[in-house]
Amino acid sequence: MRIPSMAALLAMALLSGTALASNLFCGGPVPQTGEPTDLAHVVGDQTLEYMADQPASLMVCSKGYLFEKCGDHETAMRIFDRCIEAGYIGAMIWKALMLQDGALGNPDLPAAAELMRRAAEAGDSPYATLGKLHYASALQEGKGVPRDVAAARTWFEAAAAEGNPDAIEFLRTGYHVGDRDGQARGVGTVPPVAGAMPLPGVLLEEAAAPGRPPPMATPSPAPMARRLVVAPPAVPVTPAVPLPPQRVMGQRLLPPPRVAAPTWTQPAVLSALLLTLVLGGALRQQRRRPPFLPYGV
Repeated sequence: MRIPSMAALLAMALLSGTALASNLFCGGPVPQTGEPTDLAHVVGDQTLEYMADQPASLMVCSKGYLFEKCGDHETAMRIFDRCIEAGYIGAMIWKALMLQDGALGNPDLPAAAELMRRAAEAGDSPYATLGKLHYASALQEGKGVPRDVAAARTWFEAAAAEGNPDAIEFLRTGYHVGDRDGQARGVGTVPPVAGAMPLPGVLLEEAAAPGRPPPMATPSPAPMARRLVVAPPAVPVTPAVPLPPQRVMGQRLLPPPRVAAPTWTQPAVLSALLLTLVLGGALRQQRRRPPFLPYGV
């Protein structure tokens, strides 16, 4: 049983080494063939491998954040060191967060707190405001520095004066989530939930006893939203009075009278029409004859 276990450990080590090597420059270095005309394998100026060795600039420092997110911690740390030497405050905070999380091994909380202090005292940059928040959180929790609540409040007030919402929230409630640990817990003491009921089996008197921490209770479900409708004014109900039977009023419709059809027949009509035409023609001829014509003309 010992030999298979050693073989499994060796295989895991080889696989992890391969995974780390392939993650260099967020996907592995560009393979080189040695051919000058092989343009497909040239480290161009738009590649991450090229940016990793360039002098510190805003673009190069932002690529360090990209290297950290894809898992190439060594290259990210190398870029951040170069940017910190050039005075970029954001690189101080990014490297401090990597040291807190132990990206290269064990966490280094004192070094992270020192970088946060340098960022907090760097000036009026937005990253300096963020450095004030993180350094105040380190003093509040005693992470990498001796715990000093009074000094932490001073730094929280300085960050809040510059508009940091997490610092403002801490001064209001004593808790903020702008800096979380490995278990996603924020800084300070979580304020009790308003209106929370004690757990089953805990008496209300015990829950309200002074000096006793409030029991953890499940939050009550949110009330259902109700639609507000303006009710019309109430109208007094009038008792129903029986009405007397009403006489049906109206007008009776009679069918139209029938008209007798003419009794003329078709032959009689035609004969009368022909007679009218003949008489009309004779009258026209009589009118065309000139008056007082001599006899025999």
